[in-house]
Amino acid sequence: MSNSPQPKHSDQIVGERLRPVPLSDLRHLEAGRHWQIDQTIEGLASLTPVRGQLHANHRGNVLEVVGKAETIVTLCCDRCLQHFNHPLRASNQELLWIGEPAPIPSDSMAMECEADDSGLMEQLDPRGNFDPEHWVFEQLNLLLPIVNHCGKDCPGPATWSSDGDGIDSRWSALQDLNP
Repeated sequence: MSNSPQPKHSDQIVGERLRPVPLSDLRHLEAGRHWQIDQTIEGLASLTPVRGQLHANHRGNVLEVVGKAETIVTLCCDRCLQHFNHPLRASNQELLWIGEPAPIPSDSMAMECEADDSGLMEQLDPRGNFDPEHWVFEQLNLLLPIVNHCGKDCPGPATWSSDGDGIDSRWSALQDLNP
């Protein structure tokens, strides 16, 4: 028998796909709900399953969500058009407002919120669900690069010329116009 304290009314999901959970169910779990993640995420074309963990704890007017997830995606380089693998690693903690829209802070409070990372960003319907798969999707999707670049050894754009001078033969008529 272990003497370590066990969380009260905790719910841990291992080896099961992430599914939406009613916020009313989370409210009754004193220690929240914990998920081990090892699956593909709908809408995210990844080379490997997403692996990590996620914990959601209902705290009255907010849902505290803490998670880590990682996977590898295959992207196409914007310069050379070659495919390359890119790791995505998300580690985030977020407070989601439950209920009516959060009160609009005064200007002085807004300045304090800007300096504080824990500002409330999203609103959930108290009669609705928390979708852990969608939350993980959002965290990883935000890490996708805007410009895809395969790295410092990128060969750059392909040349269309076979003569080695790097000029596309389709544009040769324009060279005749240059005095």
